[in-house]
Amino acid sequence: MRSFPKAVVAAAALSLSLLTACSSSSPTGSASSTPGGTAGAQTSGSTGAHKPLNKPEDLKVLDGIAVSGDDPAKAPTVAIAALPVSVSATAVKVLKEGTGEESTPASRVTVRTALYLGKDGKQLDSDYEKAGSQSFVLGSGQTIPGLNTALTGVKSGSRILFAIPPVDAFGAAGQTAAGIGAIDNLVVVADILSVGTPLAKAEGTAVPPVAGQPTVTFDDKTGPAITVPKTPAPTELVSQLLVDGKGAEVKGGQSITVHYTGVVYADGTTFDSSWTKGSPFTFTLGTGGVIPGWDKGLVGKKVGSRVLLVVPPADGYKDQANGKIPASSTLVFVVDILDAG
Repeated sequence: MRSFPKAVVAAAALSLSLLTACSSSSPTGSASSTPGGTAGAQTSGSTGAHKPLNKPEDLKVLDGIAVSGDDPAKAPTVAIAALPVSVSATAVKVLKEGTGEESTPASRVTVRTALYLGKDGKQLDSDYEKAGSQSFVLGSGQTIPGLNTALTGVKSGSRILFAIPPVDAFGAAGQTAAGIGAIDNLVVVADILSVGTPLAKAEGTAVPPVAGQPTVTFDDKTGPAITVPKTPAPTELVSQLLVDGKGAEVKGGQSITVHYTGVVYADGTTFDSSWTKGSPFTFTLGTGGVIPGWDKGLVGKKVGSRVLLVVPPADGYKDQANGKIPASSTLVFVVDILDAG
């Protein structure tokens, strides 16, 4: 549900959060957020991921940017010789080649970044000072196009330098809240901490359904179809395994990637589905970025699991309407946990 994640947009809190900022509609934790309304984040421009076609003049610009320090746990020192930085297309320079898995257009990458404004070299934000990292799936529409491009075809353990022109970032609208104008290029140093490949769907051992709960059938192309019983909705959160995955248990604070479908318990109306959008949804579990029913109901489940969630209003959108969801609605989700990192 591209409306769940509560503040992917408001996450113009910079760093990678800024670069992945976009309009969202997934199960987030507020009426204007995701899972429970509209899940996931979307960006303007192309959402496909592809390797950059570096032009000589753009590589020359990158050669004029000096980056010192090679510890992925410590902030690099960046010195830009010629300002403003301007490239014609997203350009990438590998500063240190990693030895791990190479990212593909559908990989999940976990990175630590430092972000600079091309016009004056000002640091906009950095994950290093926060001892944090960001994780997302390439090609999923969760990032600006330039970030997709730069992080495709890089190996885990690498450090890269790249520059992004406005056309591959926020376009003519810029990102005024972050101080990025319509013609501003961005400069990024990124350490690729890990690369993984999410599952396409749940994989594991089928679990017998529980009598009295919504029933689920599954199609590989369209995802789950949910049938709601003609009985009163439960008043407590239901978190029931339909498929018990074979991967690691997911924990609060992890970035997890899921496919999901959500319906309203009262009439079975589907209000959102990542399957029909054609891309999974990635969020950080247990941080309030999605509705409480997701944060509570998915913790401890394994990667590869398919989970039925029946979410009462208290763990959903409470007394607020959200898109196709009436106020005070009990919601039903089927969530495939595809990856966690």
